[in-house]
Amino acid sequence: GSMLFTRNVSGTRVVKPGKIQKIADFEFQGYGSSTDNYPCAYMTAACSIGVSREEIDTFLSRLDKTMAEFKKKRAKKAKRKK
Repeated sequence: GSMLFTRNVSGTRVVKPGKIQKIADFEFQGYGSSTDNYPCAYMTAACSIGVSREEIDTFLSRLDKTMAEFKKKRAKKAKRKK
């Protein structure tokens, strides 16, 4: 989410499985998800009526670049752990 935001992409968020959030006396399982036990992490992206094809293409291009950078960082981090 934050990696995209720094690239001028808003309206995205990553939902982690098993997140628990307590608000007052209430505890929410799978907080941020539409279900308590979704099996894996996922990303959501918001758009609005009237979004253009060009805007979607720009979003997808930025998403591709961000995912490539994320994978590169993750591989580098895994290599350091070995």
